[in-house]
Amino acid sequence: MGLEPNYIVIDGQTFSKAKLALDNHVYKNCQIDDCDLYYSGGQYELLDTHITNSRLILNHPAKGIYSALQIFKMKSPGSRIIFE
Repeated sequence: MGLEPNYIVIDGQTFSKAKLALDNHVYKNCQIDDCDLYYSGGQYELLDTHITNSRLILNHPAKGIYSALQIFKMKSPGSRIIFE
């Protein structure tokens, strides 16, 4: 029993004006145009996928993480955000 998420793999599809979830999804060889991509902070992958004219909509906790990053950048000149 691992702790890895069970990914939903979507391969070779084209989406237009759709609402898509990023969390626990792998979009492979897809075209995404004029879509709303919802993200809550979970694992995802975009492999050879092209996204145009779309919107990233952050839900909690991703929304809180984004706010923390913005505050840190504004209030901590010279500091760095490190991704590991």
